[in-house]
Amino acid sequence: MDSFEQRILGFFETIHPLDQVKRAGYILRGVPEPESVAAHSHFVAVLTLLVCDEYPADFDRDKAIALALTHDLCEAQLMDIPMPVADAHLKEAKDVAEQAITEKLFAGFDEKYAHYHQEFLDASTPEAQLIRGLDKVQMMLKILMYQQEGKGRLKEFWLNPKNFNDFGIEGVSKIFDAICDAAGKPRPRD
Repeated sequence: MDSFEQRILGFFETIHPLDQVKRAGYILRGVPEPESVAAHSHFVAVLTLLVCDEYPADFDRDKAIALALTHDLCEAQLMDIPMPVADAHLKEAKDVAEQAITEKLFAGFDEKYAHYHQEFLDASTPEAQLIRGLDKVQMMLKILMYQQEGKGRLKEFWLNPKNFNDFGIEGVSKIFDAICDAAGKPRPRD
């Protein structure tokens, strides 16, 4: 087996493209120079840090931050597939591919990261639900910022209830409400 240092080099060689992989949903809607997957994951991790500070008894902070930092690493190989296309045509296949890539990526490291990713896909733990919700919060915060900057055709994001899935977490729901208030838009509900 390779040394830890060699595994680190291989790991970073694999995830290196993430700062160049642009969020495809924004490209498709005319946002010039949209955020990268790496920037998105960084913002989700910062949101996680702040929410875990606000609700310290509700989540395992270390696990939540690990999930936030690793939830989209597989997109270094799979790329960013926008939600409407993935949901309509690839949902199960995309999840299977993401999990397989994540397992391969973390081979030789602590198995918990691959397990965490499966929890994320299944939304099976409070931390996974938090990151799934904050993944959408970050997206809607970015939509709000892009619209304030006059970038892109983003109206449809405000109409889709899936973009506001709080996974039953009150703190996430309150952030969505604040985003909608700031945008002057009603929050769509299922």
